[in-house]
Amino acid sequence: MRAGIAALLFAYVLSQFYRAFLAVLTPVLESDLGASKADLAAASGAWFLAFALMQIPVGEALDRIGPRRTAAAALLVGAIGAGVFAAATTPAMLTLSMVLIGIGCSPVLMASYFIFARQFSPAVFGTLAGATIGVGSLGNIGASLPLTMAVEAFGWRGTVWAMAGVTLATGLLVAALVRDPARAPKG
Repeated sequence: MRAGIAALLFAYVLSQFYRAFLAVLTPVLESDLGASKADLAAASGAWFLAFALMQIPVGEALDRIGPRRTAAAALLVGAIGAGVFAAATTPAMLTLSMVLIGIGCSPVLMASYFIFARQFSPAVFGTLAGATIGVGSLGNIGASLPLTMAVEAFGWRGTVWAMAGVTLATGLLVAALVRDPARAPKG
C-alpha cells in the first residue's frame, strides 16, 4: 500500500506541475507558435475547466472501479495530452493538450483521499491529506526554476516530451502499485 500511495503522491506532484508550467513556457510558445497571451490564458483555463468538469465522473469512477484504474487511466490520458503539447504547431493544439492534461490530473488527489478514508483511521485523515497537499506543492517548484533550466538545456519540446514520458511511467506505476481498498458495504 505504501508504494501505491507514493505513486499517487508523485502523480499529485505532476498535477501541481502541470497547473503551473504554462507560465514558464509562455515566452517560447509566443515566439515558436505565435501564441498570444490570450491563447495561452485560454489554454490554461481549459486545464482548470477540464479538471473541474471531471470531478463528478471521477467520484463515480472511484466508487465503481476504484482508485487504481481511475487514476491510472486518467494519467495515460494526461500523458497523451503532454505528447500533444510537445508536438503542438498551433495554439489550438495547446488548448486541446491542456484539456487532456487536465483530465489526466483530475483524479489523483481524490484517489489518494479515497484510499485514506477507507484504509486509515479518521484520526489521521487530516494529517495524510495535509501531507499530500504539502508534498504536492513541490510540483509548483518544479514548474519554476527546474523547468526553466530544462527548457534552456533541452528545448521546450524535448522537456515536454520528457514530461509526457514521466506522466506515462507514473500512470503505469499507479496501475501496478496502487491497491484498491475494500468496497464499502451497500446501503
